[in-house]
Amino acid sequence: MRSAFVVLCFAALLVGGCYSTDPDVTPQGAGLPELEIEFPDESERGSVQPAVLTITNPGPKSISTLVVAFARVGPSGSGAELPTPIVDGGARRKNEAVVSIEPEPRAVSLAAVEYTFEGLAEGDTTEITFELKVPSVVGEAANSVTVYEGSDPSRIRGARLQTIVE
Repeated sequence: MRSAFVVLCFAALLVGGCYSTDPDVTPQGAGLPELEIEFPDESERGSVQPAVLTITNPGPKSISTLVVAFARVGPSGSGAELPTPIVDGGARRKNEAVVSIEPEPRAVSLAAVEYTFEGLAEGDTTEITFELKVPSVVGEAANSVTVYEGSDPSRIRGARLQTIVE
């Protein structure tokens, strides 16, 4: 009886390890990229501000192609107005809000809201700086910024980029 209990406990641990619910790992066992964003809490209308993205690949597995994408977001508080996007859709791979990018991306989407960069080996970190033109509308301005593995979109992590426009 005791040996059957031990076998069942061992089996439960084994099965649980195979189907981890770790939010930092995909079901296939690849780690999600880590993302930190530095951006001013307050900005003057029409000013150009650096958005510094620090992206780390915790592994396991390398990131063959790193994609950075901007999207609209909802209000930061209940009942608040929608924030003005800092980076909205552009055209022909140009975006008025994106003044410059360092390092230069390998590719830019047609709407200029997705940027493709070189990959990251396991454990490596990169820093990407977007010089962004702040909207002229006073109030909250924000975007969602996501980073992901171009060949495996399940390896995605996002953060909020925001400022108060004065």
